[in-house]
Amino acid sequence: STAEDYIPLSDQVESALEMIGIFKSFIGPASTGYVKLIEEFKTFYEEERLQIEKQGGKILVSIITSTLPSGGRSDETAEQFFNQLNCFADLPVTFVFLVETTESNILEFYDTLLSPQSGVKADVKIAKGLGLMIDGIRTYNAWLNYCLPIHICQSLGICSNILSQAACRPLSADEVRMLCNTFVGHVPDPDEDMGAFLGAIESLMSNDEHTQWNPATNVDAPLIDTVKLKEQIYVPVKTGCCERCFGCFNK
Repeated sequence: STAEDYIPLSDQVESALEMIGIFKSFIGPASTGYVKLIEEFKTFYEEERLQIEKQGGKILVSIITSTLPSGGRSDETAEQFFNQLNCFADLPVTFVFLVETTESNILEFYDTLLSPQSGVKADVKIAKGLGLMIDGIRTYNAWLNYCLPIHICQSLGICSNILSQAACRPLSADEVRMLCNTFVGHVPDPDEDMGAFLGAIESLMSNDEHTQWNPATNVDAPLIDTVKLKEQIYVPVKTGCCERCFGCFNK
């Protein structure tokens, strides 16, 4: 991330929503999953490909689901699903899966799409439902005010994967920096100077522009609680920690 990546949060939401001026919907019963719907979209893309490439645009495919691709709780269509996604590997298409469930096996399935071992080469982003995100972030990254504008960004593919992981585990310093550079402004590299990194965030949070209603506390609050962020940084590392989480900086 660089200083040029930062766009005010309100502008990001407005721009993202403006992009949804023309859309094509493919709707099917949840019980049958969406494997067939992706086939329909593939046909649509092939028919409109010349026009899409002429305009130089990029397509965002948002799939809201609470099941596996088959529509059930088993992944018998997983291989077919992976092959479908890989058909779009070299095309200007991004798939955002907004997963609206708390079932661990389903959440794990979609999280594995981000792993190199999955074999998925398409541009895939994972987003999760508002309730699940609020609960997870309150547990693992309580310093982050997961407000509605950030949730909208996540649902539209902006920092989706990092935010999704924020509901599952403490974020690394690099990941926090990427969120800051996207949503609040440029901050220094924490690997080079942790004090400057924290000081820059604290300075940015003094700007009213970065205050939003916090759905977890029902009050207006900065996007980043710098006190809680510092507390998380200096929490002793648990035995067996293998993530480059904030606590590792206290070793």
